[in-house]
Amino acid sequence: MKQVFNGININFRVQKNQNGDNFVLLLHGWGGNLNSFRGLEDYLLQNNYSIINLDFPGFGASDLPPENYNLDDYVKIVVEMLKFLNISKTDVVCHSFGGRVAIKLASLTTLVNRLILVDSAGLKPKFSFKRYFKQKKYKFLKWTNTKGITKKDLSKYGSDDYRALPEQMKPVFCRVVNEDLTCLLPKISADTLIIWGKKDEVTPFYMAKKFNKKIKNSGLVTFEDAGHFCYLKNHDKFLLIIKSFLS
Repeated sequence: MKQVFNGININFRVQKNQNGDNFVLLLHGWGGNLNSFRGLEDYLLQNNYSIINLDFPGFGASDLPPENYNLDDYVKIVVEMLKFLNISKTDVVCHSFGGRVAIKLASLTTLVNRLILVDSAGLKPKFSFKRYFKQKKYKFLKWTNTKGITKKDLSKYGSDDYRALPEQMKPVFCRVVNEDLTCLLPKISADTLIIWGKKDEVTPFYMAKKFNKKIKNSGLVTFEDAGHFCYLKNHDKFLLIIKSFLS
């Protein structure tokens, strides 16, 4: 199904249980799509939950966003979609970038009933000299733009997610990942479950502990042997934990 939300043609999927209630909104990570949580979606449907799922702009079958898009625009898409579906309250399960959207949604609206953050993004990384000097070198090379330095040379300074993007999406990515959401965490009133892979190198484990400290009514579950995609590495346990929390 497609519908225009906040000026973008968005692909989304809604599957209702017999009563049409107990909604769970699934928000995928950067580079993912509405099939990223397919296993969880099927499991929840079998357990009498209704599912709302979408492709964020630039991913799956949704259109690319304009270059001036920011995180608030992504949140607005979700708000407009829930209004369109006449849903006033929903549980939310989100991974990585989806966590950024969910944090704003939970802290600035009354739409979130319960929140599950899975290896969520949203916090400013700890200072690193290696990253600092790499960023400074990239900015210097880009500023000087001296002869012989190609876009290919500059591209090695970006993350894998950044390099994989079309040019139109790169300013959006930079704008989104540089927004620190720490100040919003105490404003989240929804019961929150934080699920994390202890070996996560994308959003390191210290971020999980900070989320747990800053969000009241929150609990933390750790998968010792998993990384950033802990929900895939420990799929069966993940499903049972989600079911237990939502029950």
